[in-house]
Amino acid sequence: MSQSLSWSFTASSPIGVGVNAFGAAEAEAITSAGVTLEPNMAAAQDLALQIDAVDKVRFLILTSSLNDGKVEIKADGAAVTKLTGPLLLFGNAVELFAGDLETLSVQNKSADTPADISILIGLALG
Repeated sequence: MSQSLSWSFTASSPIGVGVNAFGAAEAEAITSAGVTLEPNMAAAQDLALQIDAVDKVRFLILTSSLNDGKVEIKADGAAVTKLTGPLLLFGNAVELFAGDLETLSVQNKSADTPADISILIGLALG
């Protein structure tokens, strides 16, 4: 049975330039994961998401409590992404980020601040 996830995004500047967008994404399964990363990690930690058919991912949303570039994520051998804000990917854009989401490597390089990571994923099963 299909489920709908409502989303909205607002960005603005003091000079009046901005964007407002909203909508809904349909998915047959919605899952989430979260982890707290300790500060000053010597090596990346692997999160087993167990999603091999990335073409079935309808949306991927990843947020971090730290957005200063010290939290890094990496999927399936792709380049490291330093988080400076939330990662929001819909439809085919997910495939630009990862060839699969079996494992996502995460690392907190902040010297003294832990990072709370939240992930929300919507899948089409058919």
